[in-house]
Amino acid sequence: MNFISEDFHLHYIASYTLFIQSDFKNDYLVVVNEDNEVLVLLHYDNLQPSAEAVRFLSLPFAKVIIGMPHQNLVWVPAEVYDPSEKHLYATYFLDENVDTILARDFDDLAAVALYQYDQLLLNRWTKIFPQAKLVPNFEIFIHQAKGYINDQGAILAVYVYDNQADIFLFINGEFKLYNTFEVATADDLNYFVLSILKNFAVTGKLNKVLLSGADKESEWAYRLQNYAENLILLQPKTAWTTSNAGVQQNLSSLNILADTILCV
Repeated sequence: MNFISEDFHLHYIASYTLFIQSDFKNDYLVVVNEDNEVLVLLHYDNLQPSAEAVRFLSLPFAKVIIGMPHQNLVWVPAEVYDPSEKHLYATYFLDENVDTILARDFDDLAAVALYQYDQLLLNRWTKIFPQAKLVPNFEIFIHQAKGYINDQGAILAVYVYDNQADIFLFINGEFKLYNTFEVATADDLNYFVLSILKNFAVTGKLNKVLLSGADKESEWAYRLQNYAENLILLQPKTAWTTSNAGVQQNLSSLNILADTILCV
């Protein structure tokens, strides 16, 4: 749905924050005020943006935060990673230009994430908002999920978006896997989950399955709840508020976007 509150006023734009969740097909624009109240929610096909979306993208927002999907993602153990040797990993990326490969340290995982944005997507946003803060979605996903990780049993986390699923696995508190899979249907997701559990010799019910990007009534949730005693929908630590029931329902799929502010 699209929503523009009567409380949105251009003369207050300096105090607003524009959040954008972008992928290869769709964009969400969310404008919040200093009290984290949602004033604008727009959803559109990024190849054919609506007139309202074009208008908001042309406004002079001082604060813009964009959640971006990764094009490639490679994990390197922190103990062996040397920033001066980033070129050693270039062959794992679609674009082997080292300057386009970014790094994020995850001390609690004892790993460094090397990642790359799609350059067309990146250029589109940096041209519109050169001052924007860009945050990779996988970072927020991990940030939200890690509070559920403990030292006992296996925990699987799934983030569904844009016909893709990011899946990561912890076993007895140890980081085992994070990978991205093409999932057009829930059957595809089921196949990859089964393959992961088989490869890591995980049998029986999992301790927990964490889900992001879908609600409990979705086919994704229905399939995943077969694997665990407890299916948990990840919730943002940043609480956006609205009195509009339709907006509230849509915010459940934007929990990743809400917490981008914690990673800038």
